[in-house]
Formats: sequence, C-alpha cells, structure tokens
Amino acid sequence: MSKKILAVIPARSGSKSIKNKNLIKINNKTLINIAVTKAIKSNLFSKVLISTDSEIYANEAKKAGADILELRPKNLSDGKTTLALVLRDLLLKLSSRGENYENIISLQPTSPFLSIKSIKKCVKLFFEKNASGIATISKINDFHPLTAQKIDKNGKLSFLTKPKNYKQLFPRQNRPNSYKFTGGLYLRKSKNILNYKGDGWALGKKSYGVIVPHKEAMDINYPEDIQMLNYFR
Repeated sequence: MSKKILAVIPARSGSKSIKNKNLIKINNKTLINIAVTKAIKSNLFSKVLISTDSEIYANEAKKAGADILELRPKNLSDGKTTLALVLRDLLLKLSSRGENYENIISLQPTSPFLSIKSIKKCVKLFFEKNASGIATISKINDFHPLTAQKIDKNGKLSFLTKPKNYKQLFPRQNRPNSYKFTGGLYLRKSKNILNYKGDGWALGKKSYGVIVPHKEAMDINYPEDIQMLNYFR
C-alpha cells in the first residue's frame, strides 16, 4: 500500500555544542514537542515519526503524538551521518513491514519558528510543480558567498571560489541575491532517498525553494543561538 507523505522529526542526542538541545523549551514546550505538534496540526501527513537514538527524546515525541519505529541504530547516530541515510533506513524498514510512502518530509526540531503556514506552502508547491524536492531557504544578508575567502598557512587571502569577473561584485549593490538552506524542512520524493549515494541533498533534478522569513530560518546549533532564541521568544 502506497501512502502520500511520511513526516520525520530527526532528533539525534549527543550534541557537543548544546547538551540536550532538542529538549530546550519555548513557552514550556520542548523543541521536539513543537516540531511534532506542528506536523500533526498541519493535517498533511499520513504518519509522523520521531527518528532518534534517545529513549528520552522518543518518549517526549510520543507524548506529543508521534510514533516511533525503533531507536536509531548506533551506526546512524554519530555527527557525521547525513540525514538522507537516516531517512533511507526508515523507509526501508517501513517497506519491510508493508508501509510504503511516495514522499518524505523532515522537520528539524532545531527550527522551532518554522510556521505551519510555511509547511503548507512547501507541500502545495511540491505537488503543483510535481517537484522532486523542496527546501526552505533564506536570503543571505550578512555576507555574499561570491566574496568568501580562504587563508593559507602564511596568512595570505584568496577567493574560495573566484568569480569569472569579480570586479562586477563591487559595489555590493551589484551582487545578485543569494540564498542558503535553512535546514528546517526538506520534502523529497522517497525514490530520491532510496537512491541516495551520499552526494548532495537528495533533492533531485526538479527541486524548488521556499523563502522563509529570518525568524523562521533560525537553526539552533550553537550556544550563541540561544541568545537569538531568547530574542525571538
């Protein structure tokens, strides 16, 4: 039996930068609770699953209404494992139980301000365009990637990737708008994940971006992000 969209809340424990960051609370609700609740309230998904290696995280997600297949295996629980590999493992295990999903969405708990409105916009665009993948993106305002520099052992600077005509980058008003992945939402056809070879974001050849406001783009990964979180509360 094939189903439309599987929603996965990825929440690995063992963060080195912020201990138990997925249990940070906003208005007395943990980041895990917020992510699960949004997924359920959107009424868009056939199933909402937590993917975690932590019993504590799993119980927190279940209290909010998510299901859990099993705890994430150790070989998929280190900081070097890509999300696509985690999702592929889930899809294969579900398929072995007779559950097949045409599409899969991941909603990061560390993007707590991503709105249900934006989630719905992503899903709508996905089906309207018959897309292979959708990602939330945000405009880069603090620096332009075409001006990025690298430094050698002697302190000498050079372009990380030198533009063909770098003179066109000045003045800065000449620079084209640039965007980055927020990490908060990736919606993909399941076949992208099942065929994933460890390259790129597994968004396929027909991918689209949905621009979200700066607040919704927030991703909590470092201690200084906590200060920004307090600003947005």
